[in-house]
Amino acid sequence: MSENSENPDYFKNPPPRRVGALAFLEAPEGRFAVIERSYWTEVSRWGLPGGSAAPNELPRRALARHLAEKLHVRLTADRFLLVDHATAVPDKHHEGSNFVYYKRLAELPEDVRPTRGYKGLRWVTPEQAEGLLLDHELLRFRACVQAVRSRAFGVELLYGNPMI
Repeated sequence: MSENSENPDYFKNPPPRRVGALAFLEAPEGRFAVIERSYWTEVSRWGLPGGSAAPNELPRRALARHLAEKLHVRLTADRFLLVDHATAVPDKHHEGSNFVYYKRLAELPEDVRPTRGYKGLRWVTPEQAEGLLLDHELLRFRACVQAVRSRAFGVELLYGNPMI
């Protein structure tokens, strides 16, 4: 084995890593936005709005871009809420981190038009989310609700589970 394969320099040659930017949008009466994706597996069919950051794009800016492109709404996040990490699964996906930003809305945005891979958007209570979201998407949603209610911003998750 060469020295590079034994001790790779991850600064000079980083592994593939996806950076996602998601929104946890809270509407009046304690309802939250979830989107239905047209291009994902059943387990990830419902989730938080957002998408991947482009190279050299800050997650917060990527989120604003995705909300504008996919929902036709212009919103900026109030604050960083949590980060959810995922390790690589061979032949399935690279490792990645999803940065989730919180925004409390005074009223529901008008003229939301899901496009570009989004089939729909629903404003749901935490109880309603239990019937839509599955697996890591549901765990992430629950963690977001808990973080907002306890004002515990900056939470770190692994596949939706708190890292302690």
